[in-house]
Amino acid sequence: MTDAPPAPSFRAGIAAIVGRANTGKSSLLNALLGEQISVVSPIAQTTRRPVRGIHNEPNLQIVFLDTPGIRQATHALSSMLNRTARGLVTGSDVVLLLLDGSIPPQDEDRGWMQKLAGDTSPIFALLNKTDLGRRRAAYEAVWAEVLEKNLARNPSFAPPPIRWFEISAATGDGLPALLDAIRALMPEAPQPLFPPDMLTDDPGPFFIADVIRGQINIRLKAELPHAIAVAVDQIEETDDVVKVTATIYVEKNSQRPIVIGQRAHMIRDIRHAAEKALTDIYEKKHKLELWVKVEPNWSRNYWMLKKFGYVGA
Repeated sequence: MTDAPPAPSFRAGIAAIVGRANTGKSSLLNALLGEQISVVSPIAQTTRRPVRGIHNEPNLQIVFLDTPGIRQATHALSSMLNRTARGLVTGSDVVLLLLDGSIPPQDEDRGWMQKLAGDTSPIFALLNKTDLGRRRAAYEAVWAEVLEKNLARNPSFAPPPIRWFEISAATGDGLPALLDAIRALMPEAPQPLFPPDMLTDDPGPFFIADVIRGQINIRLKAELPHAIAVAVDQIEETDDVVKVTATIYVEKNSQRPIVIGQRAHMIRDIRHAAEKALTDIYEKKHKLELWVKVEPNWSRNYWMLKKFGYVGA
């Protein structure tokens, strides 16, 4: 009688998606998971909270962290988002540094490289948007310059391991090879980090608020790029429908009619689009009741930021 083969070991780990604003981090997360769990918008710093997307396979779980994008801090909200993004790198099993391969390197890209050069986590440098152009050599030159400066300051400096990938979150090019490489770095674990049927641990009300805000950004990106926040006030669920009451917050009286629109056309469009998106995501009908409220300087108010889930999350 032969011994039964050992049960396959389970692997679970964390992959942090980082980079400057608008490189496609949320699009990448959604593409890797095959579901929309993170808000995608042309607006910088659309993602305002770390969103965990969970990829499950037999004997494997990868927890992806979609972090807020780094940009120049102009007020308390931007400063808080930048600190949050940088703090999530420590403890990750691999860091996915997303770079816009269609344009030259930016100052924020250099800043991220400098930050990661001092960390020990393996780095996957992802040249995204390669369907729009390829500038890999320029980014590799910046990385080499960062390492050279670190070595000049500290001769014993040991850079973290780095691999370069050319991908397109929009078309899916390069994603299977990327996922294979991430799988290989996941450590053995006694059990999954989250239940194996969970797609995200993002709290429901915050996620619903993000979906609504995403639809606002699509329509009002030029007029109100960072002046809007959304809070879910009430959720009532029956067998047939989920009814959600939410408040859209703006900072100035002049912004309220922009959100509402002439004859309330804009707020209706936002409501209908958000209802459809939520119905598709949850596979259950959603009905929204939206209100618009002026809250001066909410982006500088700690308690309002906490209400929106941007701190203490």
